[in-house]
Amino acid sequence: MSSRSIHPESVTFISADVGWVLGLSLCGEAPCLRLARTVDAGAHWTWVTAPTLSTLATGPQWRLRFADSENGWISGPLLLATHDGGRTWARVAFPGAGSPGGAVAALEAADGRVYAEIAEGLDPDTYGPVVLFESPTNIDSWHAVSGVTTGRSGFAGEISLAQGVFWASLHPAIVAAQGTQSLSTLYRSLDGVTWRSEPQPCPPQTVASVAAGTSSRVIVICAGGFAAGSQEKSAYVSNNAGSSYVRVADPPMEGDFQSVAASPSEISVAASSGATSIYASFDGGHTWTTTLLFGDGGLGLSDLGLTTPTQGVVIHGLSEYPESLQLLMTHDGGHHWEPVAVIPT
Repeated sequence: MSSRSIHPESVTFISADVGWVLGLSLCGEAPCLRLARTVDAGAHWTWVTAPTLSTLATGPQWRLRFADSENGWISGPLLLATHDGGRTWARVAFPGAGSPGGAVAALEAADGRVYAEIAEGLDPDTYGPVVLFESPTNIDSWHAVSGVTTGRSGFAGEISLAQGVFWASLHPAIVAAQGTQSLSTLYRSLDGVTWRSEPQPCPPQTVASVAAGTSSRVIVICAGGFAAGSQEKSAYVSNNAGSSYVRVADPPMEGDFQSVAASPSEISVAASSGATSIYASFDGGHTWTTTLLFGDGGLGLSDLGLTTPTQGVVIHGLSEYPESLQLLMTHDGGHHWEPVAVIPT
């Protein structure tokens, strides 16, 4: 590790050109978190001086999101917000913050609002309840969204958005004869204010993950049925905002499902076990191809997302192994991924 570079553990772009990375570097002799910004799609990076970040623990893998050039958040066991482009950060209180199991599990922002799935850490088995919170992006005024929760026990899912439509998934836990089982509930908001639960197509005993490609096109991946180094995954596509779904070809079995991202014309699925992969479909889910493959023992991927129909980002590696962390970008709609060095000036 060097004080001249960053091993990125999270990335966020607000346009094709402007983005930030948060990652591990050296402050003197000790590892620390540092922030860098690009205005030319990752070709060059500059340091963002943020003294508060050096006080954060480097063990957890933190997540970074910006809504615009001024307003951003760092999330994980704690939640921090900036409203001056990352120069200063303030801690935001939330239920369970700092307690074992309390965490911000997912966070996304658009159209002047930021949403976070917050695990409050009360249930010792699931760290639930998980509740969706929201705030305006330009101030810290968070409140729970009515009715969007797992109840006392459950697991977080993800938040996805496209063209002004927000989706969220949560996984309430139920106790059955076979033990505690996780179900999935999808929620949608057309205006970022009113949320309602939506039908989801996944069969029983599978977990649903959602990705919005457009305001009307949504993809749901159902994961279940573990085997050695692999997991059954089924894919469903809706072109009418979730009113109905069509099952398409299954993504490859290899690897445990991690996440899904979508654009108007592409679907990418990240999976990891003995290796780490991205499987992509460019024909609406009829066929799948492997567009990224690391024989890395399953370090995994995070922050998989498509900023534009052609440009996307993903982080490879784990913060427990800082040298493994790297940013990769695609500029051809997910067909190819290339590593991006972050050496700020």
